[in-house]
Amino acid sequence: MSIELWLSFVLASFLVIASPGPAVALLVVTGINQGRKAALAMLPGFFLGDLVAMSLSFAGVGALLMASAELFAMVKWLGVLYLLYLGIKMWRESGQLNDLEASGVNVQQGTAKAFWVTLLNPKSILFFMAFMPQFINQTQPLAPQLAILFATFLVIGVISDLGYTLLSTTSRQLMTANFRRLLHRCGAGSLIGAGVLMTLMRRPTG
Repeated sequence: MSIELWLSFVLASFLVIASPGPAVALLVVTGINQGRKAALAMLPGFFLGDLVAMSLSFAGVGALLMASAELFAMVKWLGVLYLLYLGIKMWRESGQLNDLEASGVNVQQGTAKAFWVTLLNPKSILFFMAFMPQFINQTQPLAPQLAILFATFLVIGVISDLGYTLLSTTSRQLMTANFRRLLHRCGAGSLIGAGVLMTLMRRPTG
């Protein structure tokens, strides 16, 4: 893989990863309302979710999602239901932020939540299947190139997540309880909205 092609992949990956979405909203709201430890607990989940999605996309699951309307619908609706569940749960928690913070950090729960938010989105697998082949040289061995692309994307993802974690947990000291509650509800609304938008997702054809 040439350095020029790799740098193009780095830039494209950064633009994709840094764009706010349900995962970023979940991470930022968690950092603001539960602190740095709770936000950091989510990072392994995001990492593993991306890794599994990338692996599945190149293991043929992406092609299966494109070929099977039933499988695509099943994964899509699982993702919709999970996002709606998280969004409604977060909305209810907005009135109990002090209790939420005092309850401590459940690391396993935070990791699992981040993992499923990342993975239960058929768009993730289809995205990797469509995105990464553009940076693969067909005349060179596939495995080393995939290893480089996977590692690069995951490292950029960790750096981005750490940046959002630092930003959210640092700024929380400057926020009033009412403002934190408003942000919590905004985060909940973004998850619910993402779930509603996912219902409109259509299986790519052709």
